[in-house]
Formats: sequence, C-alpha cells, structure tokens
Amino acid sequence: MNYIISHFRLRCFIALFSFCWLSVAVNAAEPLLWKFVEGDSYNYQMVQEMKTSMNLGPGGETTSSVKQIIDMVWNINSVDDDGTAAMTQAINRVQMNITAPGQGDVNFDTAEEEPAQGFAAMLAPSLKAMTKTPFKVTMTSRGEITNVEVPAALLESMSQGPGGTMLGSLATEKGFKDAITQNAVTLPLAEELVEGHQWSTSFEIENPVAGKVITETTYEYKGSRDVDGQQLEVFVPTLDTRFGEANLPNGTTLKVKSQETTGEILFSRSAGRLVSTSIHQLLDLEITVGGNVVNQHIDQTIKFRMTNDE
Repeated sequence: MNYIISHFRLRCFIALFSFCWLSVAVNAAEPLLWKFVEGDSYNYQMVQEMKTSMNLGPGGETTSSVKQIIDMVWNINSVDDDGTAAMTQAINRVQMNITAPGQGDVNFDTAEEEPAQGFAAMLAPSLKAMTKTPFKVTMTSRGEITNVEVPAALLESMSQGPGGTMLGSLATEKGFKDAITQNAVTLPLAEELVEGHQWSTSFEIENPVAGKVITETTYEYKGSRDVDGQQLEVFVPTLDTRFGEANLPNGTTLKVKSQETTGEILFSRSAGRLVSTSIHQLLDLEITVGGNVVNQHIDQTIKFRMTNDE
C-alpha cells in the first residue's frame, strides 16, 4: 500500500509542478493577459505538504508525511507580436522531507553535495537531473502551451535507476510533455468572463500502479481585491480527482469516497503575471485489495508564489 501512496505523491508532484503554467483573464472591459518581455526572468517557489493516514483494520493505522520545496525560473527568450513567449524553464532546487513507517525522518536537498540517504537516495539521481537540464516551452499570452522541447539528456538521466521507475511516465518524452501541456489553463475570452463565471479543464495521467488518474479543475472568477496595496484578480479553484478503469494486480480497485478543496489564485492585472496560489485539498480513498478494504485519507496543502521581489 505504501508503494501506491508513494506513486500517488509523485503524481501529485507532477500535476502540481505543471500547475505553475497557469494564466488568467478578467472582465469584459479588458482581458488580463501575461505581459511577457524579452530578457525577463520569473522566479517561482512551490511548497507542497502532504499528510496521509491509512486504516489497515486489524493492522492498525499508519501515517506518513512529505514536504517538498521547489524553486524554479522561467527565462523569456523572445516574444512575438501577439504576446506569445518562447522561454526556457528550469528547476533550480528541490528540498524534500519524508516521514514514513520504516523510513524514519528522511531529508534531501539537491543543493547539498552529501549523498542522499534512505528512500531519498532512490529519487536523488532523477531529481538532480531535473535541476541540471532546462527545457524549452512556448506559451501564449492567454497561457496556452503550444510546444515543449524536452532534451534527450534529461529524459535519459530521469529514467535511470529506481527513481526513474517511481517517476513512471514523467521520465518519458510524451509523459513529460503531457504533464506540462495538459495542466495549462487556456482561459475564456474577455467578454465571457464576469464575476461568478466558471470554466473547467481536465487532464489524465497514467500511473503504473494506480492506473489512469483523472483530475478536473473548475475555476470561478471572484472579481478583484486589494492585497497588500496591489489590486489583484481572484480565482477560486475546485479539484475533482477520480480513477479510470485499469487492470490492477490482485483485483485492486481505487475509489474516491469524498474530496474537498479550498484556496485561491491571485493574478496581477497591471504586471501581467501570476502572483500566488494557495490550495488545500482533502481526499478520502477506498482501496480494495484481494477483497480487503483499506481507507486512506490525504491532507494536502500547496502554496505557489512569485519570489522576484525577494
């Protein structure tokens, strides 16, 4: 079961990493678009904290937690007349803390020269490869990803060792591109977006253990608000996660019993950039293995913010 949990965490990471490709639009008066400028750099940091508990019946309850801090940069190489940007994306640093049964307290930082230990050692080569090899992305001013160029050297490094197996399809060219493009949000035209307007997007990820994981995100525009002296546009996301049909071993099935999402997305109209996101998701799963039912609870918080001013 912990193996399934580990894969689910990694898929959350994949989905959350590609969530940074978010864009937004505002009201009928004027669209709110990315304002890319050649030579600019956008620095973002994502902090993800996930706590899981599993009721094993007679076996008692197990708990685990993981915290990830990911620093990334977008370097704008060129901008077309229509606002489409060709950029280089790179992950500069990954910090991770894992607490799980049988593993104790494991810490890993790609910036450290000391070798990783325990569970982190399996992921270290693949994660360090991600911090050493940038990739190219083409993004419109409305946030649509139209092209992703993944260096062969990055895929080769990611796929080596046990870390490559745990990353699953992310370590393939198609999986890497899908993880980026399928999470990109292309928003409605300006005349469609008024306060209370909702729209949805969905993506699928193939998990080698859990099968197909489908996530649909519904956004609602809440108008503008003053935040620390800045007038920002506010969007509220709601996530709906479910599992598709899959041939899992031993008759294993996965079912979402309940889920809840709170949080908001803030975008600067004047600067034309994403300022921050904050999402809290609660997810209760029912896992059936060989006729035995196990309940799992996932409590996840994701914070994503621009760090240029720092």
